[in-house]
Amino acid sequence: MPAVAFQNVPPVPPRPDWNSSRPTLNSYPTNSSGPSRKEAPAITSKWGIGWRTPTLMILCYILALLFAIAHLMLFRTIDGREADGPQRIAPQEYVTTASNILSNAFGIALRSGLAIAFCQHLWHLLRVQTMKVSTIEDLFSVRTNPFVLLKWAAIRATPTLCICAMISLGSQVATGFPPGAITVISSQKDSFQSVQIPSFNASFMGNGSGIAAQAFALNTLLPDVVNGGFITKNFDGFRGNNLITRIARQVLISGEDLPSTSPCGTNCSYTMDFEGPYMQCANSSSTFTFQSTDTSTVLLTNFTIYEGKWFSPTNADSVRIFYNGTYTLANLNASFLTPLSVNYTIPELFDPYDVTALIRRDNVTCVPGRGVFTVNNVYTDNVLNRTYTVNPISKLINLALLNKNGVIQVPGFTTISGAIGTQPANWTQKTLDYYRDNNYMAITSSLLSWLDGNFQAFLPGSQDMQRRGINDTEGPVLNSLAWEDLVTTSATGVSHSSGTVNNAANLIDSTRFNKAFNQYAAFNSSGPQFIINQDLINDYLFKMTTSLMSAYGNWNTTTSATITTPTNIYSFSSPLTLILPYFLTLALSFPFMVLGSLALIRNGVSATDGGFIQLISTSTGSAALDNAAAGGCLGGSESLPKELEELEIRYGELIGRDDTAVKRAGFGVEREIVPLRRSESYGIARWI
Repeated sequence: MPAVAFQNVPPVPPRPDWNSSRPTLNSYPTNSSGPSRKEAPAITSKWGIGWRTPTLMILCYILALLFAIAHLMLFRTIDGREADGPQRIAPQEYVTTASNILSNAFGIALRSGLAIAFCQHLWHLLRVQTMKVSTIEDLFSVRTNPFVLLKWAAIRATPTLCICAMISLGSQVATGFPPGAITVISSQKDSFQSVQIPSFNASFMGNGSGIAAQAFALNTLLPDVVNGGFITKNFDGFRGNNLITRIARQVLISGEDLPSTSPCGTNCSYTMDFEGPYMQCANSSSTFTFQSTDTSTVLLTNFTIYEGKWFSPTNADSVRIFYNGTYTLANLNASFLTPLSVNYTIPELFDPYDVTALIRRDNVTCVPGRGVFTVNNVYTDNVLNRTYTVNPISKLINLALLNKNGVIQVPGFTTISGAIGTQPANWTQKTLDYYRDNNYMAITSSLLSWLDGNFQAFLPGSQDMQRRGINDTEGPVLNSLAWEDLVTTSATGVSHSSGTVNNAANLIDSTRFNKAFNQYAAFNSSGPQFIINQDLINDYLFKMTTSLMSAYGNWNTTTSATITTPTNIYSFSSPLTLILPYFLTLALSFPFMVLGSLALIRNGVSATDGGFIQLISTSTGSAALDNAAAGGCLGGSESLPKELEELEIRYGELIGRDDTAVKRAGFGVEREIVPLRRSESYGIARWI
């Protein structure tokens, strides 16, 4: 027989028994003689939490706190600072970027700290609590998948971790609010600048020469060569085409001063003081009753409802018997009537009306004087708003002097040749006061001259009575207690009010002294009702003086103006929008940081969040878990077997092994696990 050849076939290692709980990690390759005696007898894990994990957890929380403080300090630093222009503290895009970076950095740091604390507490629960594999999977993914929070099994298994996960997820929403705490708003920036403004100085006469004094006077100063001085003339056309009287008429009719261009820009303000004309008035009043049983008498009776007399003598001879030598004799004496009640008795057929009216008569006497005005001028979009206060000084001095031809003697006012002097004249205090008060009188007289004269009107309701006729049974309709002013039309078609008497230039009914001023609504009474008082007269004098400032421009001065410039600024207008999200997030996170620290201490070792090595180191060693996991070895949630998802496991010491000196820790079913003991060594023996 031929010899039979035999080959040396290496022995085939036996197939592992998957039903056995014995580990297979000690197996060595074929032909291996086992572990070397030079190697360590066992590979074991070390007990100890180390310094990295607790340091990183605490550092992340502190960094989050520091980022929140830095965000707050950034907004407090730029609050109220300019956002645009050359003086801006930082461009808006830089501030927005920095704000978003700080907010996101806060969220990243806080979530990182919470993730570490979450991991430590999770691994503590895995040691002390048996849970299904599906529940453990949910807990590992809950911080990245918020839909897990909708699963009752996860919430029931560990509500603490679910709350921690909600805070971690919610911090991403909370960090979106702080950047909105700063806004850019339009504000007014104030700066100060010296500007030239219109003012008034009745004493100003240039260099004091005759020609300068005449140039700055508001009425004509006629030189007197014989006596060496000047004679005051009225403002009757010799000065500036009668400008001052035209300004007075315009101010009275409009009720406002002349428009003034802002000397300091679109939006600015300044305060000025000047001395100007001021009237001191005394008032008295009385009442009387008008009665009539004659209809025609009522219809034809004109009441002088205003009577004004402006008296300003320039010649002392005409007032010699009243002369006092100290103060002016000029005065405004005005009276006006106000109907308090009017009653018409309805007559029998063809009988006249019985009329009874109660009327008040007010008398006002005003004397020209001077006062110091403090004026606050505010321009807003080039629209001027003025407010002022005034302190009276005294009456004006007597301007009608008892001297030859009324000449004011000022040596040097004229030259020997009769020309007006160009060199400073020899003014005394009395002549200076005369020059000053003469200008005040020019302003006062130009205004009050338009109020000289009378105004007549009919009794309220009287003209309606005429329209009704003799068979009226209802009586006149009284819409108001306003006098009735008739408009008459001549044969040539010229229409005018019939009220003005004695002085056709009287403007009293077209001024603010008439309560019907600016009342132009149809069917509303526009009948004249006059009121004359000290405040209203002085308000007109103030507007007259400020109008002269703009019209003449002779008394400009310099003052400090506040220039208001619109600018965009950062506004930390809603600090709670920053503080509350940061504070609440940090406050809610703090207990979980403490909980994670305690779990770390209890575990005795640090847990790695999401580490692959930790997963493979802790999930081997259990035959039951190996067998269940084999069905899902391809990965993916779709291939997981039901048996694996429903398998209840816990992390601890695996029992039933041959090793006695070195224990094995890992996940296993309840029958394979006992709690870990710090007195034991956990790992794998090589050759013990």
